[in-house]
Amino acid sequence: MILVYLAVIGFFLLALWVMLAPLRGAPRPFPENPRPEELRVELEALKREAKEMSGPERVRILKRIAWIERELGVAREREAERAARPAARLPAWGLLLLAAGGIALAAVLVHYTLPRLPGGAVTEALAVEEAKRLKELLAKAEKENTPEAWLAYADYAFELRDLERAAQGYTKVIELDHKNLKAYRRYGMILFFAGRPKEAAEILSVVTRVDPDPEGLLFLGNAYFQLGEYERAIAAWKEYLSRGGEARERVEGLIQTAEALLRAENPGEIVYAEKCAACHGAKGEGGIGPKLAQNPILNAPEAVAEIVRNGRGTMPAVPLTDKEMADLLAFLKGL
Repeated sequence: MILVYLAVIGFFLLALWVMLAPLRGAPRPFPENPRPEELRVELEALKREAKEMSGPERVRILKRIAWIERELGVAREREAERAARPAARLPAWGLLLLAAGGIALAAVLVHYTLPRLPGGAVTEALAVEEAKRLKELLAKAEKENTPEAWLAYADYAFELRDLERAAQGYTKVIELDHKNLKAYRRYGMILFFAGRPKEAAEILSVVTRVDPDPEGLLFLGNAYFQLGEYERAIAAWKEYLSRGGEARERVEGLIQTAEALLRAENPGEIVYAEKCAACHGAKGEGGIGPKLAQNPILNAPEAVAEIVRNGRGTMPAVPLTDKEMADLLAFLKGL
């Protein structure tokens, strides 16, 4: 049995020797990114955007920031500074001992502090708590199977902008309670967020006739706006204002944009109004989406085009032709 233990320990030490082999050689330079200026612009924009975000979306942005900083050579520059200072290289046995101590320390930290995410950002810990709360609400909804429990789960998922789970929750509410107006309204809003304005308008146009909450009218107008039905959009938004909707200033701006769009000749303005203004504001001042007017990321048109075509976070991908994209980018520069 002792021989077995010795064999296991020997195999473990051999594996560590192989894993630490890169530390005994000369460091390899990190390849430079071919678009450093565009990445710097995106980095600054993401840092500003991160200040306004929270939860999983902020965590995703922070990870993107870390990746860009690495691409720009931050880690490589720090490594070069360390390499410039004379330092004694540890012998092989020292590296093995250090690795074993690190593994032991990591095991202790994971065992005793994993729920608090040691070394992680506060937002990452918050994301874990939110995921835990969402899981608890789901378990309660599945156990009780009542409209109230499913609505609580769906509302929390909607608050976290986890639209897929929110849609599942609201669907269950509708199955159990066919008269629940909030579930219908929120489901229509999710369809709008998912880039399906026609279906969103079909649901919201029915719900808003009997639902006193003005929220549905806001998104009904947004859906009509994206469909190019500007007169219907204006009517929905005016009804939203008459019912005391809170986003008065933004909606008044959207109404002005829609009215101007009926007379618009700038193709870029038309694309922006149809595809972007409902979330980013009539003049790029921001709303559901971040502010675009004078946003530094506009100096990197390739990055903007990538975000528009592929989406980011809760923003869906927006399919545009090459001409529409060029017209949009030209219009954004003038905001």
